Amino acid sequence: MQKLLTSLLLVISTVPTLAEDRALLVGIDTYQYVSPLRGSQTDVEEMLQFIQKVWNYQPHQIRTLIDEQATRENILNSIDDWLIKETQHGDRVFFYYSGHGYYIWDDNGDETDGYDETLCPVETKITSETMIRDDEIEARLRRLEGRKVTLVIDACHSGTVTRTLTKRKATPIIKIPVLNSQKVFKRPKLSTRGSKPDGFISSSLDVIAYSAVAPNQVALVDTETPYRGVFTRRFIEGVEKKLADSNFDGQVSHAELLEYIRTESQAYCDRHTHQCTARKLSPQLEAKPEVLAMDVRSATKIPQTNQTTTNSLLVHDNQANLQLEILPDDTFQIGDSMKIRIHSDHDGYFLLFDINSVGELTRLFPNEYSELSGKNGYVRAKTDVIIPTLDYGFKFTVQPPLGKGLLIALVVEDDLPDIQKLLPEAIKKQLPSQKAQAVLQQLRQQLNQTLAKLNKNEEIVNSPVRWSITVKNYEIVRQSWWEF
Repeated sequence: MQKLLTSLLLVISTVPTLAEDRALLVGIDTYQYVSPLRGSQTDVEEMLQFIQKVWNYQPHQIRTLIDEQATRENILNSIDDWLIKETQHGDRVFFYYSGHGYYIWDDNGDETDGYDETLCPVETKITSETMIRDDEIEARLRRLEGRKVTLVIDACHSGTVTRTLTKRKATPIIKIPVLNSQKVFKRPKLSTRGSKPDGFISSSLDVIAYSAVAPNQVALVDTETPYRGVFTRRFIEGVEKKLADSNFDGQVSHAELLEYIRTESQAYCDRHTHQCTARKLSPQLEAKPEVLAMDVRSATKIPQTNQTTTNSLLVHDNQANLQLEILPDDTFQIGDSMKIRIHSDHDGYFLLFDINSVGELTRLFPNEYSELSGKNGYVRAKTDVIIPTLDYGFKFTVQPPLGKGLLIALVVEDDLPDIQKLLPEAIKKQLPSQKAQAVLQQLRQQLNQTLAKLNKNEEIVNSPVRWSITVKNYEIVRQSWWEF
């Protein structure tokens, strides 16, 4: 009997543990060698509750590393042994970090700006060996192929807009370390960085990666509440309280969440200019375009119509007070001519798209004829513009199909070369409905970018693309029999 029991135990012990979802949450307030923070431990506590309540993670699926636990070795080993080895294809993997971030010289030439972004473990010093490079995180993410991976990083990834870190007074509400060393890194010139700065995670990876700020911006601690990360607080509230649900459909898409976090983070920055010295907080999202229309809670695609496609994908403030009017009115018959009148409070480049009743997407303006006529779509602030007039070289003639459609108008305030780069190549032609949403997702992802520019002090400042949107419904109806 004893021998049989031993055999049974042996069989049981050799059965592999079933893989399942895993989460790793890291928060560091008290550093050994660099300036302390406040709020990171609270961030982890709040995120722990969030992923259990909203994403249904179970307590045994979550590991936390706080302060002295969050060494470089422990963080990397936890990624290897907890997130990678304990999961398999189809499982969810979540990594969250709240603490200091920094940048160091790129050691393998894979960064266009010459710098590796880093996370700062508890024992961080000025030496790169004590930090965790973005390359090290990315290499591990590649080993998670087939999992559903989400990263949320509440840290500064590329240093600060100040020239030297030692000139910054140590403060527990700015997530960039003040190091006790004169060996600091000088900010690169804009010409070495290109128009789009490197992010913490490569956009080629099949992951969803949120980060608190753009490169060259400083992540902040919210002093208006019990100390928490400005970004983390808004990420959680945007989803859990559905504050990011801008179209009130009961779901929060990733596009809506990013827009909410950006708007609220910038509002905090504007209220606390003494703390937000860069004057900008621009949270980032690295993900495939199709992710933008997915529900953050369920990770499922939100059903789309013409209106909901626009509302969930192109949700954005209309800061330019862009107004669109269809002339002579918004009801047409086949063969009618149409014009539009636009008005914007800001200078910028105008773009017009049409989604017809069967979901086909067409870029109406600018087009090949307007470009031949030298009409690039630039509009002056507070000036009514009618399109087209005789000098545009084309006219809008109403074509099938019958039914209700939607005109989408954008004004983008940045330079024309930048705007041209933002337009997906496919938008130059009419697209069938099955491709239209993907292209709109790509357009929104491009509009999510930040552009790097020099300020008056020759410091690099990253700002989101400045754009406004408005929409107008129309209907194409059948001719009445007495009109034939």
